[in-house]
Amino acid sequence: MYELDEIVGYSYKVYLRDFAAFFSLALLTAPLQMLMGVLSQTFKSEAAASAISLLQFPQLFVSLVVAAGLVHEIHRGTGGERPSVTGGLDAAFERFGAVFKTTLLIFAMAFLAFFAAPFLAIYWLFNKDATIDGKRNWWLAIVPFALLMYLSIRWAFSTQAVMIQGKNNWAALDDSAAAVRGMWWRTFGIMLVVALIVIGPSMLAQLATFLPPLAAASIIAAVSALVLPFAIIAQTLLYYDLTTRQALAAANAVESAHTGADPTELPSASETETLK
Repeated sequence: MYELDEIVGYSYKVYLRDFAAFFSLALLTAPLQMLMGVLSQTFKSEAAASAISLLQFPQLFVSLVVAAGLVHEIHRGTGGERPSVTGGLDAAFERFGAVFKTTLLIFAMAFLAFFAAPFLAIYWLFNKDATIDGKRNWWLAIVPFALLMYLSIRWAFSTQAVMIQGKNNWAALDDSAAAVRGMWWRTFGIMLVVALIVIGPSMLAQLATFLPPLAAASIIAAVSALVLPFAIIAQTLLYYDLTTRQALAAANAVESAHTGADPTELPSASETETLK
């Protein structure tokens, strides 16, 4: 199991150890991003902006392939194998249908969640036993966008579920939700720190917009590709951590059922080491 500092530190180590493979994979997102950057700085009209925005669709496909390939190669790398660009692409294309359908499902559910909060409040009002993950968090129904944020974190590991566990669609969402269950705030906090680490270089890269369009687009795309593997490595390590903690909690509960001990009692260091 990992704490925040261990996740961040180990993510850097994993990235630097196989930097060439990870960065080369992430760099596949750069050409379309560069094209959009050059076009948006060159053509300022609303019609041009609308046409350029259509490039977001192929960029989404490329991003899904790259993210899936990175997750697969990170998993191989942490298992002692040597990551490679071709291995990541082969695995990503093989599982692309599952990744794409799962992503569409998440977008659809996120769209519904955007409007669902009032109905959730009404449902909970008339169903006293209704819960989400065993809790009645009223802030999900009251705070604007809270339900959308909650579900986004809950399903954040769907790509890991598809590429590592071989899940599809609802099974992938359920696998991610099971990993986060009972640890939503911890997951949110760690992902927020990782996001802040990634945002720093990305914001600095925006200073390049004062340069000529091609130079600016190249710098921004390169920096985006540079930080992407770190973010996905950290997220994958967090997924390992969460699933390990869930397995540990389940084993502890089973043991407690037999011994009559308190199931919330933390295991000894030796027991934790055994489950790592």
